[in-house]
Amino acid sequence: MKNIMRLSWVVFILIYVQACSGIKVSQDYEQVYNFSALKTFAWKPNNDNEYGLKDNELVDKRIRTAIVDQLSAKSYTLINSATPDFFISYNITVEQKITSSGASSSISIGRSSYGRYGGVGMSTGSQVRAYDQGTLLIDVTIPLADKLVWRGISTQSVSEHSSPEESTANINETVEKILAQFPPGK
Repeated sequence: MKNIMRLSWVVFILIYVQACSGIKVSQDYEQVYNFSALKTFAWKPNNDNEYGLKDNELVDKRIRTAIVDQLSAKSYTLINSATPDFFISYNITVEQKITSSGASSSISIGRSSYGRYGGVGMSTGSQVRAYDQGTLLIDVTIPLADKLVWRGISTQSVSEHSSPEESTANINETVEKILAQFPPGK
């Protein structure tokens, strides 16, 4: 019985730790594209110079810095030319989501000095919770063809009232996890 309880706690802790990371990342890419030829990058020009952010230069700067740092660490070179090997861009959105929990139940078995005991509990009420989900897309496009060849995607629950240090750390971690997938196959 002790081993079952220990195993239950270990499983619970592992699930809790995995759920706390909260950053889900994925990628999509052109499967036949030769990513090994890419060496230099520049920011993709856009008309309003905003990548999904309205009036938040602080977050924009943090995201741009994190992307440049991660790509530079992978030996890509940022250039200010119109002919880099690839353009980099990002888009960020925040949407309100709703989650609910259904009915739950539990079973308890134990032993005391008076003998064995057990119990069954059931809850039929559900909890409804609203939260903000942030999505960060990082795109790699080829300049001459204006062709998207790679997209990294991250989703996570976001806090509106993070300190600047927390916000920077979260952005750095998110960008690192997304760009860990780039280039694909490495």
